[in-house]
Amino acid sequence: MMDRISNLSDDLLLKIFSYLPTKYVVTTTLLSKRWKSVWTMVPRFDFDDGFELDPSRYETFINHVGRTMSLRTSPVLESLRFDVGPCCSPEDMVTWIRTGMVQGVHELEIFHTEEHLKEHRPIKLPKSLYTYEKLEVLKLTYSIGLDVPVDVWLPSLKTLHLISVKYETKDCHSRLLSGCPVLEELVLDKSLNSHSLRTFYVEMPSLQRLSVVDVCEEPNYGLDGLHMTVINAPSLMYLNFVDYHDDLCLCENMPEVVVANVKVVYNSPEKLLGSIPSVKRLCLCLPASLLPEGGGIYLLGC
Repeated sequence: MMDRISNLSDDLLLKIFSYLPTKYVVTTTLLSKRWKSVWTMVPRFDFDDGFELDPSRYETFINHVGRTMSLRTSPVLESLRFDVGPCCSPEDMVTWIRTGMVQGVHELEIFHTEEHLKEHRPIKLPKSLYTYEKLEVLKLTYSIGLDVPVDVWLPSLKTLHLISVKYETKDCHSRLLSGCPVLEELVLDKSLNSHSLRTFYVEMPSLQRLSVVDVCEEPNYGLDGLHMTVINAPSLMYLNFVDYHDDLCLCENMPEVVVANVKVVYNSPEKLLGSIPSVKRLCLCLPASLLPEGGGIYLLGC
């Protein structure tokens, strides 16, 4: 079996390696001398520290990441993903991100949780990333602090996921979106930080897919008034909006929307339906007393 695998072409081996966690790809060098040169051409790296709590063992992980990235020989680094726990410092992540940028990374994904740390130190992205022209996909999850500079400009970014990240200033989210002129997909989960986004504006002519979720049972809104999500995306084709606390405002008609899932405490369902005249699949969750009668659209009451 080993001989049969070794006889596969380099292109096919690289495709197989691309679907494996990076630590397993590296260990394949123990199985075949030929793979010692092939694995360094893998265009996708996926690093997972296993939520390591032992600093000495985490040091081994740091060395593994540094060595692996330094040995890479592929012409383009397509994807760089990190799943790290509380031992990962902001300095470590900044170093790895900068290395990825030097190597021309197109997709960057970071999942970071620090729930066992006494000190609150979210990872902050290097300023240079906010003006990195090659970035096409950015996915950030949990303890990552967004401190967006005024000169943010991501001309190639088409996919942006912000899952319960921490916003350093009240306007950094809108500033970030304004620097993404060709963005096509936006996923926003505010469940752990609803209080940091009072009014969230999505005004993007290129946007095609939008998902906004807030399932926090007790949002920390305080006494600062209404919270609202304002959407102005004329090219939108897919809308997922799940939020039982914020209001939803659709500024303009969105004639391209064909699939919509809306779960919201909404007092004007007729206005929503009028804004998406071409919708073909609709799941609308509203108080039963507000459900309109008739029509050919499928309505789900709750």
